[in-house]
Amino acid sequence: MIAREPLIDSASTDGDSPSTVNGRIELRNVNFKYPARPTVQVLDNISMVFEEGKTTALVGASGSGKSTIIALTERWYDPESGEVLLDGQDVKSLNIKWLRRQIGLVQQEPVLFNDTVFANVLHGLRDAGSLSEEEQRRLVMQACVEANADEFIRALPEGYDTVVGERASLMSGGQKQRIAIARSIISNPRILLLDEATSALDPKAEGIVQAALDKAAKSRTTIIVAHRLATVKKVKGFIVVAIRDANGFTGG
Repeated sequence: MIAREPLIDSASTDGDSPSTVNGRIELRNVNFKYPARPTVQVLDNISMVFEEGKTTALVGASGSGKSTIIALTERWYDPESGEVLLDGQDVKSLNIKWLRRQIGLVQQEPVLFNDTVFANVLHGLRDAGSLSEEEQRRLVMQACVEANADEFIRALPEGYDTVVGERASLMSGGQKQRIAIARSIISNPRILLLDEATSALDPKAEGIVQAALDKAAKSRTTIIVAHRLATVKKVKGFIVVAIRDANGFTGG
């Protein structure tokens, strides 16, 4: 197990690391099946473009491949055929660590560590060790303001030094999600991926978190996977992903 070399090695130093990123993402004739389910075709000759600096929603039935598109963009998997491109360059030719540093990801159930709010947000900042604690705190607070989290954090018993608890048990769902948003944007990524980021929240918390997501998405290439109308009502572009059944494709 120790000697095994993964096909997608996040520790590899190989690959290009461009000096600038515009954030245009394109899937070109992509076919994909999960290795654990090789008989199920998830994406069948899919082509789509996510324009730089714009927000696009992926909508469709469960199992239609929406989250799979997120996974391919992060390069957790490679397509069987076709290409995933960032600014016209195949992501396979890019350094994986560099690629993932250009992307902020917020999922339905984010993981927070049993540590302080400050430490949890700081985990999203690359090369944080090279900065002074004063600069670290400035960047953490700046990200939390952008994520609509600063106000509730300052009201906590120890502010930014409050421990969130095991699995963030001392935070509400909306608070946990806003901390996760701050962590995802502290490094100022050019691309933001939101995979059902508000679906586990009650309507009141959803509204607060959605406002934070809207603020974080400005000027970034943003891909939203969602089912709820409230999540996508401000989105300019929609891509409907359909699923295949015995009678052909079904979906919106």
